[in-house]
Amino acid sequence: MVEQIVAGMIVDVEVKRWHGTADNRVYGWQRMPVTEALRLQDETFRCPECLGKVRLRRAAAETDTGDYAEHYSKNPGCSLGNCFTGEKKQHPKPIL
Repeated sequence: MVEQIVAGMIVDVEVKRWHGTADNRVYGWQRMPVTEALRLQDETFRCPECLGKVRLRRAAAETDTGDYAEHYSKNPGCSLGNCFTGEKKQHPKPIL
């Protein structure tokens, strides 16, 4: 899946869950759009780039934005965040 970036917002996240076929199920991180993740009864989501914890946000009609995610704590090493300094680095507290 290609990373999606919309005006500096994270629109794809990763969630740990069972996935795969009936014969080959795996418990691991799965990437999905924020819109789909909002329907889950899960509390832990991470950024697909830096692996930092993110919170999900619903679309806001007032600002004309779609569903998105944002980092709980800023990571200047993540190009998907709003404080990227130009050098990609894993989050200092990654969710593994």
